[in-house]
Amino acid sequence: MADNSVEMLAPGLLQFLKSTARAIPAFDKGIREASVAVGDHVVKKVRSNAMGQAPHGAGNSSGRSQAAAVVEAIKTRRDKIPKIGFTAKNQFVSKSRPNSKRKQRVTAGQVFFGAEFGGGRRKTTQQFLRHRGNQGYFFWQAVRDSKSFIAQEYLNNVEKVIKTISAASPK
Repeated sequence: MADNSVEMLAPGLLQFLKSTARAIPAFDKGIREASVAVGDHVVKKVRSNAMGQAPHGAGNSSGRSQAAAVVEAIKTRRDKIPKIGFTAKNQFVSKSRPNSKRKQRVTAGQVFFGAEFGGGRRKTTQQFLRHRGNQGYFFWQAVRDSKSFIAQEYLNNVEKVIKTISAASPK
């Protein structure tokens, strides 16, 4: 799905990256490093947004927000385009109701979407902040705030990789 959205923004980009990476291994390595650098920037903003949320729970019993608890599972993935992944099977750590006292353990993946988009309408989502539609509280907010940086920095990094390879190639 993410690949389709990239194709819509830059037709032919993925095919160019794939074919060039196959033909020139140094390009593949350089472009992956460039995408990780861009992804790391966004992950830092995501973590900053998540840590900035006020602790909640009954009497702030947890000491931190749900976003702060699940953000640890978010990591940059090494690929040709900037990708951010989520390890959904990480255990969700709750001070007020630890997993050791539950019949079924709760994972970060089960809490992520409630922490990001909110809830409160149904009995099963009352523990989350107010529902904000598709706006998001910490992840998508960071992506939207970094949109121009992502595009410009990735383009700059692609240009650097191409210049480095062309300078190193025999003439």
